Amino acid sequence: MSATVPAGYAPVTVVRREVDRFLEAARKRSEQDGHHRRRARRRHHRSWPLLVSLTGRPFDADISAALHNASDLGIGFLSPVNVVPGATVYLKLFCYDDFCPRVPAKVRHVTHTRHGFLVGCEFDLADETACHRAVELGRHSRKCRAED
Repeated sequence: MSATVPAGYAPVTVVRREVDRFLEAARKRSEQDGHHRRRARRRHHRSWPLLVSLTGRPFDADISAALHNASDLGIGFLSPVNVVPGATVYLKLFCYDDFCPRVPAKVRHVTHTRHGFLVGCEFDLADETACHRAVELGRHSRKCRAED
């Protein structure tokens, strides 16, 4: 799906479809966890490159990150920089696609690890303003990344 919003599609719908597209791709590529987990929602674990906008402003540099895990409610990723809990970040789930909507996510927790920062986020699909900004960021997809 491109960041071009077809007539009649609200930004919330476009962003939801991007999350669904990502989860389907992650399911197909996921290394299946054979252990029974207490969580009812399946998490998909896979090293997968992501781009993260910390500012939500077009043309600001993205942070390169790696997927830690994901579910239909949120995502965990490894970041080279600390992120403030409570902040909204804008995720490019398919970093090699030139044009795709970003996905807004609220940072819920950050844990320092020896490899960087493990960031846990909840998808923020109920915030129409954030979803609109996410679609606009997709339209202004940028190739620049912050240096690690």
